Amino acid sequence: MPVSLVQHCARTAAPITLLAVLLTGCASDIVERAVHNDRINFNEAIVQSWNEQLLLNLVRLRYRDNPLFLEMGGVIAGYTLKGTTGLAGGTVFQSPLTGDWRLNLGGEYTTSPTLTYFPLQGEDFANRLLSPISPSMILYLSQSGWSIERLFTLCVQQANDVPNAISASGPTPDRAPVYGEARQISEALRVLQKKGTIEGALDKDGKTVLLYIKAGRDSSTAIALATVRTLLDLDSSAVAYRLVPSFVRERKDDIAMMGRSLLSVMFFLSQAVEVPQADVSAGKVTLTRSDDGTPFDWSGVTGRVFKVRSSEVEPEDAYVRVLYRGHWFSIADADLNTKTTFSLLTYLFNLKAAGKGVQEPFLTYPVH
Repeated sequence: MPVSLVQHCARTAAPITLLAVLLTGCASDIVERAVHNDRINFNEAIVQSWNEQLLLNLVRLRYRDNPLFLEMGGVIAGYTLKGTTGLAGGTVFQSPLTGDWRLNLGGEYTTSPTLTYFPLQGEDFANRLLSPISPSMILYLSQSGWSIERLFTLCVQQANDVPNAISASGPTPDRAPVYGEARQISEALRVLQKKGTIEGALDKDGKTVLLYIKAGRDSSTAIALATVRTLLDLDSSAVAYRLVPSFVRERKDDIAMMGRSLLSVMFFLSQAVEVPQADVSAGKVTLTRSDDGTPFDWSGVTGRVFKVRSSEVEPEDAYVRVLYRGHWFSIADADLNTKTTFSLLTYLFNLKAAGKGVQEPFLTYPVH
């Protein structure tokens, strides 16, 4: 081969080698960007799907339809990157030597995610949805920043013979629930929480949960403390009270607290689902009545913490929406109170998913 031809081929091969290296670098960069984007997209899709499923099941319970939870077992994303290169051209043996070379580059990137789902049923269903929420979990969440008023309203079914809308813990009742004193207790506890005069701790046995209530210096704290002690019939001289998961207490410094199950919390919140009047008239939902026979307004019980709207057209300002029985049910994006309760329900699911063998964390500082 003439020397000039060898030199020409060497000059041509150098760019090809450089382009091949650049193509390899581009492939690595493409995969890195794809993983980042897909992770964010998967994250957003999973959260949105969970919110819609949770809202859908709340609406189902309002209509006495069976709820179903599909748990996501995992997400496996497979990536494929194919690249092609080609070199074509010709050389004219003249003086000087000339050539016409063309480099063709091509590529194809694909992703093929694999998602696995399984229905929540059997032992997992019983442990997660049917077992009562413990007093220690309620107190732990209150000391993690959650409003004790919200927690008491949602999670406590009865405390020292004071009922907290017990009949709302199942399918919609036809008679109004009893909840007045429980509401006063929850509001008084919230006052004490804001003042930083309540805190929790474990007793020396490492199991018994103690609720410490300190005397406040202002009148609002004193009134709130007196309300809690009076309605729960507590020993006014005690500063620490045992939280016992039971219907019956043994001592005057006990607070026998029975928590709702997670399914009961969902039934409770389902009473806040606004139902189209046509479905009420058709008898598709239970109409709760007060003692005087008038329709009972559930907003007095659940409206303080939760509200689900209904409409014939798809709402534009919704945080989450689902279409069910020909109507849209949604939570307004600006309804921060309802969104907070919705988030709390999600946290309860996650905590209950930890299993019976997991020790619940416990904090011992007051929340101001």
